[in-house]
Amino acid sequence: MKNIARLAIAIGVAGVISGLSMAPATAAAPVMVKQCSILPPKPLSKKAGGTAIDYIIYGKKPAAQITFAVGYRNAAQHFLRTVTDYGTFSPGQQINHHFSLYNDVTYAGNQVTSCVPVKVKWQDSTLWVAPSTH
Repeated sequence: MKNIARLAIAIGVAGVISGLSMAPATAAAPVMVKQCSILPPKPLSKKAGGTAIDYIIYGKKPAAQITFAVGYRNAAQHFLRTVTDYGTFSPGQQINHHFSLYNDVTYAGNQVTSCVPVKVKWQDSTLWVAPSTH
């Protein structure tokens, strides 16, 4: 009886392992976010001062557009918005940009709930799109 149970477990584990090896590999994001935060309000304001995102492009070709999904939570609501950075961004260089994203909401600290690249348009017009999580 013990041997049958061990055999069943071994077959189950082998099935899981073989299923994992057949799963398609998802490409890692070609952009690494180094820092992402909500900026404090300007004097005499309660609204956030925008969003700062520092990131690095990985790969061998320059990017033309990078879209980020940024989550933020204040006392009233949980937000998830996107912002796109436009330009010519070389691989390997750190980019530090400020955006007007969230400058219309009440400031509740600089911590974001998420900050991830969701789409990159390369200079050659090819696209990288983050895999769906649904």
